[in-house]
Amino acid sequence: MIIKAQMNKILQTASVFLLVFSSLSIKAQTEDLTKFSLHEAQSYALENSYTAKGSDYDLKVAKKKVWEAISTGLPQVSASADYSKNLDITVSLLPAEFFGGVAGEYTPVKFGQTYAGSASIKVDQKIFDGSYIVGLGAAKVFVQLSQNTKTKSEIEVKDAVAQAYYNVLVARENYKTIEENLTITKKTLFETKAYYENGFREELDVDQVMLMFKRTENQLSNAKRAISNALIMLKFTMGYEIDKEIELKNDLETFITPLRISKNDQTNLDLENHIDYKIVDTQLKAQKLIVRNEQAGYLPNLSAFYNYGKNTSTDVSNIYKSNVPWYKSSMIGLSLNVPIFTGFNRRSKIKQEKINYKKMENLKYNTEQSIKKNLSISHNSLVNAKANYENDLKGLEIARRIYDKTLIKFNEGVSTSTDLSNIEEQYLNSHTAYINSTLNLLNSKIAFDKALGKL
Repeated sequence: MIIKAQMNKILQTASVFLLVFSSLSIKAQTEDLTKFSLHEAQSYALENSYTAKGSDYDLKVAKKKVWEAISTGLPQVSASADYSKNLDITVSLLPAEFFGGVAGEYTPVKFGQTYAGSASIKVDQKIFDGSYIVGLGAAKVFVQLSQNTKTKSEIEVKDAVAQAYYNVLVARENYKTIEENLTITKKTLFETKAYYENGFREELDVDQVMLMFKRTENQLSNAKRAISNALIMLKFTMGYEIDKEIELKNDLETFITPLRISKNDQTNLDLENHIDYKIVDTQLKAQKLIVRNEQAGYLPNLSAFYNYGKNTSTDVSNIYKSNVPWYKSSMIGLSLNVPIFTGFNRRSKIKQEKINYKKMENLKYNTEQSIKKNLSISHNSLVNAKANYENDLKGLEIARRIYDKTLIKFNEGVSTSTDLSNIEEQYLNSHTAYINSTLNLLNSKIAFDKALGKL
């Protein structure tokens, strides 16, 4: 009995341990699925967002195109079979004297049998084809172009996720400040009503503070909906289920503090690895191959072929009977096609594609200058956004001090409720300016990194 009791105790302990371990494991898995840093949110989006999936499908199609191009140069094998019944066999006229008849007359004769069948197999193999050689190179360039397009799409996804992520953080910061202000206003309203009931305040003061309270309530309600909308947009951008909950690991200070002290040097531009430059450079390579493909039309095409077949004819409908004879035929050879004159059609096409190549060269140069232009503009915008942020942060601190002092004066009866309302509105306007400059600073950093090719 003692042993049995000890065993039960051990089993109960093990069960409790397993239950706790399982709950912790499930909780950890849930947290992993619902909590995201910015980097994790971007990584999730690259796997699950609708835009990223679309570009990934395009890349897979491009890779299949390579095999499609390669396969045209592999041996091409085809087989065919025929079975026919002659309803009316063709009649030929032969001289009658062949059959002992009168000279000068003709005897109708049918050549052929009622049923006929044939089966053959054919093998073709390219030996030399200029267009095929160029086509292989073009297929690889097409894959490279699709890969570049996918990379470009991934950058856009990361950009969109970052902006959506920042919108949530800024919306929460805005809500926090308005909530704190509502608490203060609610307390002021309570005290003002008490003073009024005891004859120390006018009804105008109560109404004015009540108006402040209602205004702040509306602002808090709007701020709450802004958070909800920002979260919905973030989940949609990530490809996350809209109905599922999501938490953010990072706060504003994670991004603002290092941003305020960073120098953001624009001389770090690596033009050759910038995605916009790589795309247009690949397009230029593709256009060069188009020119070469047109030029390859002047080259001869050489291919080899082999044919093997059997045929039969009989008056028996079942031509596959063992006693029906089948006659073999086979052939091997080369086929050479040499273009001589095409009425200047190909020459005109080559000239057109060479002009298109020049246009693409011009586009490449324009893209290079555009990248540099966008980098300079985004750098200036970032510098300006930093300055605005510092000014609005300082302005918010000043507005807060003024508001606090005015609130003290109001509670002491030195300042009027109208003064307090105006100062509160001034403080909230400063807060709004700070929120906007915070979001502008974060988005300016994204635009700068994107222009630099580092996003």
